[in-house]
Amino acid sequence: MPSGRRAVLASIGTAAIGLSGCLGGGSPAEPTRTSTATPTETPAGDAATLGDAVAVDGATVTVSDLVTAHSVRYLSAPDAMDVHPADGDQFVFVAVAADGSGTPPAPDRFGLVADDARYGSGIEYLGPARVAAPVTGRRYGESNPEGFLGFRVPAPLDAESVAVVLGSDGPERTDTPPDPGDVVAEWTVPPAAVDPLRSPPPAFSAAADVPESVPADEPIPVTIDVTNEGDGPGVFRAAINQQGPLYGAEGIDRSLAAGESATHGTTVDYYLDDDAAPGRVRFAVVGPDLSELFEVTLDGGGTPAGTGTTTGATH
Repeated sequence: MPSGRRAVLASIGTAAIGLSGCLGGGSPAEPTRTSTATPTETPAGDAATLGDAVAVDGATVTVSDLVTAHSVRYLSAPDAMDVHPADGDQFVFVAVAADGSGTPPAPDRFGLVADDARYGSGIEYLGPARVAAPVTGRRYGESNPEGFLGFRVPAPLDAESVAVVLGSDGPERTDTPPDPGDVVAEWTVPPAAVDPLRSPPPAFSAAADVPESVPADEPIPVTIDVTNEGDGPGVFRAAINQQGPLYGAEGIDRSLAAGESATHGTTVDYYLDDDAAPGRVRFAVVGPDLSELFEVTLDGGGTPAGTGTTTGATH
């Protein structure tokens, strides 16, 4: 049978990034995305709106596509994902693109201003990791001039106006926004995109159920019971990390209103396409309030093959 990391592409059919589709019914309550039309260039210092291109020090900088979320799923290893919740706060992501002959502004020069409150760019624990949801790709930077920037702000956000700002060139200051007198460009966020930031956050409780054994010619059912115990709507994000004999990751997204409960069902079945099934399969289910490692026996399968890095509880 195919083994190791080569098997993930053939068996799962998707890479371990970009798996952010909603698997529940209806459209997700988050992320809220504000898209913009083709930008027109605005001189630095002039009023700009999200989506406008601004000329700064020989570079043309565009900030667009604002997304709000209460958790982020990211690639924590070459073939595994993890989920980082905002823990009562919320994340704001924007797309940033810089081109032209000038040097792209460093990510630490950007900040988010909500009325008089200021927030620096960067999400703790995430760093340069590749993100899978609610946005995809890598963080914007001088070596990656087209990517995302993330901000962590309170939830709900008590503000009438919100803008993304760019400070003048200077020493890098992690998680420190530009001073008010240091701003050289500003992108105002439209009121419709500010409204979701004023919503209270969700709070998820979850439990996964997996049988101890199944026949080798049947899929393994995975059931996740989720409840949103918070006061606001949100998307529950999780991941299934295959840990032997196949290695790979699959994302799960489920939209829940405040107080709503749901059961998400999926299967692990990649071994059904192999000539001989393994004797056991290992995988972890991770998400907010959820981290469990399952080892399922395949009755009638071959000699147990492959082990993975143990994370979470063993079922």
